[in-house]
Amino acid sequence: MKKQTTDFRPASKSVGFVLLAGSFLLFLILSGCGQETEECQFSFETMGTVASLRLMLPTDLPAEKAIGIVEDSFAEVNTALSTWSPDSEISRLSRAAADSAVNLSPLLRTCLTRSLKLHEQSGGAFDPTAERLMRLWGFYRRKGVLPSTTALDSALADLGKWRLEGNPALVVKEKPGTHFDLGGIAKGLAVDLAVARLRKAGVKDGLLDLGGNLYCLGGAPDREDWRVGIRNPRNRDELFATVTISEASVATSGSYERFVTIDGHRYGHIMNPATGRPAEGLLSASVIAHEGILADGLSTTLFVLGPDAAWDFLDAYYPDVEVVLVVPGINEGMDTVRATPGLRGRLKLLPGFEDQYQIIFPD
Repeated sequence: MKKQTTDFRPASKSVGFVLLAGSFLLFLILSGCGQETEECQFSFETMGTVASLRLMLPTDLPAEKAIGIVEDSFAEVNTALSTWSPDSEISRLSRAAADSAVNLSPLLRTCLTRSLKLHEQSGGAFDPTAERLMRLWGFYRRKGVLPSTTALDSALADLGKWRLEGNPALVVKEKPGTHFDLGGIAKGLAVDLAVARLRKAGVKDGLLDLGGNLYCLGGAPDREDWRVGIRNPRNRDELFATVTISEASVATSGSYERFVTIDGHRYGHIMNPATGRPAEGLLSASVIAHEGILADGLSTTLFVLGPDAAWDFLDAYYPDVEVVLVVPGINEGMDTVRATPGLRGRLKLLPGFEDQYQIIFPD
């Protein structure tokens, strides 16, 4: 094996050997197996966050082309699904009149179809129409305001008032005030799109990180799995555990990533559609799945459901998905890391955290 390293970085960016990934920290050098490869590192801003790549490229695939594949994939999803752009497809859908049937692009159709499935399975815990709640709590202004009961009741009345019809599906809004925000699932879709295109271009090994939504292609050097560090929800600047994975996507939802402070109290950005308030009950929810869109959507869903309902939901619909739920301790006691049995031997606390967290594997 011949290995070369090419580091393509924007002048204003800094990419080190350790890749910061929103909810995860990645480490271990990539390796190509059985062929000449070139290592490429790159980071760029997109979709309101930072994307980081570390790819092992076949020598007939220029680094610029591989980077372009990922940049174009993320930009394509952002153009269609960004709530920050008034010209995006999702923004136009939010402005659509009630009872009008709206044609969907393949990307938005996929996102809404998967969102609807999670919504129905979870009894409404995952809701892609929480945009008005996000706006009321100040997440679009980045300045929190405690919503009035009247405003919350009005927003709650518009949640979930939409449906898909036909084949290919059209979306029909039942109320004009039903507005969409796909932040709980869109990044996973973007990762899947980029991974599929990289595979087609011949990339077999690599790491993609889109603001905490990861995909691990291939295996790590001299071993089958990658080792991923899970961020401490009590202190986002450090890791508290590691887990080994391969050929899978990883996503984490937690209130520590994005929040607003109102009257000295911090509120996370993940809304509970049942109450109209930020979800509580978990410190973080991490999901390891075969698809980015599933890992992303499920981590949001589980965080909203809370520790007990999340476990019942997994048993009913996703028994093969691996999950790590961090449950706060009672009366400032030790926090509990509740993990699926498939992570036995793969999930480990880092030194120094044994007196802060306990890992259990419920049957």
